[in-house]
Amino acid sequence: MMEQVRGIVVPSPTVFLEDGRVDEKLMRELTDWFVACGVHAFFVLGSYGQGPAMTPDERKKVAEIVVHQVKRRVPVVVHVGAVDPFTAIDLGKHAKSIGADAVGHVGPYYYADRSEYEIIEHFKMVDRALGMPILVYNNPRYSGYNIHPAFMARLVEAVPNIFGAKLAMGSVDEAMAYMKIVRAPFASFALASNLVSAMSVGVAGTISPPLAVTPEIGVELIRAIDLGKVEEALALQKSVIRIHDIFLRLAGPFGRTIYCEAMRLRGFDVKMYPRWPSKPLNREAYDALKDLFVELKIISTVAKAKSA
Repeated sequence: MMEQVRGIVVPSPTVFLEDGRVDEKLMRELTDWFVACGVHAFFVLGSYGQGPAMTPDERKKVAEIVVHQVKRRVPVVVHVGAVDPFTAIDLGKHAKSIGADAVGHVGPYYYADRSEYEIIEHFKMVDRALGMPILVYNNPRYSGYNIHPAFMARLVEAVPNIFGAKLAMGSVDEAMAYMKIVRAPFASFALASNLVSAMSVGVAGTISPPLAVTPEIGVELIRAIDLGKVEEALALQKSVIRIHDIFLRLAGPFGRTIYCEAMRLRGFDVKMYPRWPSKPLNREAYDALKDLFVELKIISTVAKAKSA
């Protein structure tokens, strides 16, 4: 998995119809688009993929849609994180049965007062039941606690199939702290806004929601980094920083609506995202997003005029 899951691991969004059902047709369209853009792997049903906002059966359906549509063209990691180990095991067994290459797992959430012992035992149960590669999703904001480097080192020792971790807000320094203390090999995935410096010190790549709307820019950035084209990589990195900045700024007042409108600007007929009411963008915010996309040449001025 260290060699296969790297670069732009796209956190595939789950999009819905107006009644809250999964929009299977658009999911397949998005999946093919990501592959055509050259993404290196998929991370399905995480935060951007709305996994925790769906029932286990709905999560299984989305996993099937993406895995079957990808058709083994690139690796697929299916997030199975849950409050309890039994649900995670059930989701993981299903993911394994349909051909997923690995599972992702946020630290078991809601009961944030769990001890380190309980969290490690949770992962051990999942590992024993599945026997497949596991990517830990360390998101303190959602799980309620931080799997810090020393904790991660103990977790990896106890759960041999863990091959890496997505660090939700991982800086270069944070990623290096994990790589220094956690038993190698260990793949860390950090923020896309510092990929040039991060990958130069061994970070495996990024799992970035903003780059799920602008995947071709992320793919080009990884290509430039891999080829040692420093000036091109730095120019692309500046574009990624601008993309991250506008998503972070607008997510505060408007929530996940920013991703819905961004996907629509890219030409996808998204009926509902996220799976709950979210504040519409005002004209100023919408124009700022649209103008950035036009400037970066990922939508045309024609598209700009049509969407106004």
